[in-house]
Amino acid sequence: MKVAEVMTRGIEPVPPGATVQEAATKMAEEDIGAVVVGTADRLEGVLTDRDIVLRAVVEGREVAGLKVRDLMSSTVFTCREDDSVEDAFQEMSERQVRRLPVLDAGDRLVGIVTLSDLGRLNRDPRRTSEALREAAEPHRRRESSAADDPR
Repeated sequence: MKVAEVMTRGIEPVPPGATVQEAATKMAEEDIGAVVVGTADRLEGVLTDRDIVLRAVVEGREVAGLKVRDLMSSTVFTCREDDSVEDAFQEMSERQVRRLPVLDAGDRLVGIVTLSDLGRLNRDPRRTSEALREAAEPHRRRESSAADDPR
């Protein structure tokens, strides 16, 4: 099965100059956990609800003045619409991410595929669960290391 068969189409990127509040409002309205940043022709990053919490709220930053570019992850892992779902799942597992923007042969954004999309295929729910756990694992390690630090 190909990524094109399970991905979500019609993704509208958020400009990097948009406010974090505008991006968060879009996430809330569309019931999504991330927005792609840039244009259909040029991806510049991804902003997740977790980015907002960890990079703004936890750090005590004034969210009202922040732009998406201030908090987004600029390293973007992608896949192609003609990739197999197994390849996309492997990429997510290796990169420890929960979603991949999907590009066509001309490098244009055509959608997004998530671990949830792949999990709905019900090929191996245990494997999907493990990948979700691994995607969060680096954060858990960092948090437990900080808790163990006597400083």
